[in-house]
Amino acid sequence: MHRLRRWFVPVALLLVLAAVAGCGVRGKRATEPLPPPVGEGVLPAPGNLKFTLTVTPRRFAVGERVTFEASMFNESKEVFERDCPNDCVWDYDVVAADGTHIGPRRDCIPTETELKLEGGELRMIIRNWNRKEGYFGAGGSVAPGRYVINAGFVDETGKVQPMAEPAIVEVLPAR
Repeated sequence: MHRLRRWFVPVALLLVLAAVAGCGVRGKRATEPLPPPVGEGVLPAPGNLKFTLTVTPRRFAVGERVTFEASMFNESKEVFERDCPNDCVWDYDVVAADGTHIGPRRDCIPTETELKLEGGELRMIIRNWNRKEGYFGAGGSVAPGRYVINAGFVDETGKVQPMAEPAIVEVLPAR
């Protein structure tokens, strides 16, 4: 009998934990968040800059309203200055689970651009979408699926260097 208790309690506890972990919103199975694309962890922002990113809601059907906000804030009292390799200084990007860049489309002109933020200065990108096309600056419709959104400085190739915690969104089929 003691042998039975020794393995029964831990096994029963594991089964209960597995059942609870598998439950999601409205009885659907919970999904694991997507990690950022390979090799693209969040990079430290230079100086005393802080990048933030919010998407509301994070789970929506095509055609529903979505609000997007990215910000770059100079937390110091000192001026922040940086020479950038092109005229696309900072932005956001949206990447599908397979690594495909979804949007926004940007044409960066390779010209040295100076960024200057006064102490306490905040810059924001705010977008609202509520139609079947154009979500996240994509040229056409966005297919149902999961996407990673990053915000940060744009490098010399026009690619965003993630400097904010990424937002994981799930686009559901139109209702």
